[in-house]
Amino acid sequence: MSELLRVENLVKHFAVDQGVVASHLGKKVHAVDGVSFSVNKGETLGLVGESGCGKSTTGRCIIRLLEPSAGSITFDGTDVRSLRGKALQSFRRDVQFIFQDPYASLNPRMTIGEIVSEPMVVHRIGTPATRRTRAKELLDVVGLNPEHINRYPHEFSGGQRQRIGIARALALNPRLLICDEPVSALDVSIQAQVINLLDELQDRFELTYVFIAHDLSVVRHISDRVAVMYLGKIVEVGGWLGLYDQPHHPYTQSLLSAVPVPDPDKQRSRERIILEGDVPSPIDPPTGCRFHTRCPIAQDICTATEPELREVADGHEAACHFAKPFPITAEAPAAVAGEGAVAG
Repeated sequence: MSELLRVENLVKHFAVDQGVVASHLGKKVHAVDGVSFSVNKGETLGLVGESGCGKSTTGRCIIRLLEPSAGSITFDGTDVRSLRGKALQSFRRDVQFIFQDPYASLNPRMTIGEIVSEPMVVHRIGTPATRRTRAKELLDVVGLNPEHINRYPHEFSGGQRQRIGIARALALNPRLLICDEPVSALDVSIQAQVINLLDELQDRFELTYVFIAHDLSVVRHISDRVAVMYLGKIVEVGGWLGLYDQPHHPYTQSLLSAVPVPDPDKQRSRERIILEGDVPSPIDPPTGCRFHTRCPIAQDICTATEPELREVADGHEAACHFAKPFPITAEAPAAVAGEGAVAG
């Protein structure tokens, strides 16, 4: 497979110019601090981590909803950060975003036909009649009744609203979808339906996904490769099977040990890794390895020297001075699990 997206040393800092803690004023929030990864055509890269680790900020920087502070983003050979005007607008036809909250991401004053048609209006594609026809086709594709095109968002459930958001993202025939926790606000049974829909759409339209989530079971179900983020950095990345069966980074090991297993006997036999302490502030991140303040195997070198991602197995990288395989003794469920599968 050929490479579609490459992100190298992506940085996004936010200035602290207000707040109740005076000592923080003038400092920066290190939301994303040197993230690098690539995504091949037709592939799904899962981006997983605790809330606040920078995964959503990474997704928004890729599509330039947020301007990166530093680093490079290359989409199909094009430098995304250099794009302006019509060139940037053309790029955004190829890369679309599915938002986390299906309630806040839809304009309550617009019908779903207008919502799904809006990207075509912005990019001046088609006539009002052809846009309406296209909107009906897309509603049918995502499993909604095209005859409901004149209804408003409040008349639909959360799962149906997310399907409307997916239809809107497909309106311009994109090549890459950035899915920002698209199922985290949904019930467990609805999560499975939406994940299965995304799988079907990927095969049907030859889509590429960057799938952002904090639920490891969901990520496992849909991803070809998985990147684990902690406090603005990627600490481990690899194929989902190798990463889930033999994680090398202590943080990944802790996350996977928290994934529940439906068999009570297997659940009791699994080793649970409990992390102590809280996630450090991204305003004053720790020196060296950012995980060393909570790491059960940290040594002096971890405080002084930041580890770089290095290959620990075929196609598997980890950023740890003492990375070693840690076999998960009981298989985590491949089906979609509910919220709370990630520690922290």
